[in-house]
Amino acid sequence: MREYVFLLEYDRGVHPVRDFFIEHPEIVATTLSMSIASDGGWRVEHATGPEKALDALETVYFDDHCNDCTYPTPACDTVLDYQLLEREPTARTIYRHVTDMSYCSSLGYLAYETFGDGLVFDATQRGPYYEWRVLIPTDRDVDAFRRTLQEDLPDGVSLALRRVGTPECWVGTRQPQYGTDLPYEQRQALEAAMRMGYYEHPRDATLEDLATDLDLPVTTLRYRLRRAEAWAATIALGEVGAHFGAITADKGERSESVSAPVVPTDED
Repeated sequence: MREYVFLLEYDRGVHPVRDFFIEHPEIVATTLSMSIASDGGWRVEHATGPEKALDALETVYFDDHCNDCTYPTPACDTVLDYQLLEREPTARTIYRHVTDMSYCSSLGYLAYETFGDGLVFDATQRGPYYEWRVLIPTDRDVDAFRRTLQEDLPDGVSLALRRVGTPECWVGTRQPQYGTDLPYEQRQALEAAMRMGYYEHPRDATLEDLATDLDLPVTTLRYRLRRAEAWAATIALGEVGAHFGAITADKGERSESVSAPVVPTDED
């Protein structure tokens, strides 16, 4: 199997769902599990972002049109059923069931029609980008599929093949997915730190600068950023490596001093 990463980029006005993500770039929607067949399929997605934006996302997601078409087309005859599995202030878990379908212009359905059974899918949506990761048997002609898909795209949609290689970091293996397992508030803190140069050497911004930018108390920001950094370390090292590092650090601290009392933060 080979991993192919396809990136669709949208201009405004092409697709109502893509327009929503363009207008709310703080929202990230990542697929937790997906199955596609010739006449239907299902998907479980997890979205994180500000509460008001997620409320608006439900309105866009749960209407009658197909969310997944690469572009709106009358040829798509998909019949959909949506269910909200979990609701949190800054997260939603959504189940989508395609109960009847003979054609859909989604990249996933077209890949299934081209290559047949045995594919594995993952997808992430943010801003103008819709990224599909697909595991495809090595004997399939992917270049022909990409050319056909490219030729069918309308104005305002571009396609790039970002990666071809051995499979990496798939759901359910060892690593969490960016933007979903990380709570929105912690992702917001980590992205602000990257954007403002907090991790540059020397630093371009201090914790106080970040707190001012996000309108947060410094103690709250420090807590969120530390949690986000721990998440990022797990991504980089894998769960086993991060756990081993934590154990090693804990042993070193205990050898030097008595454990200090836990000081609570004013995290919201």
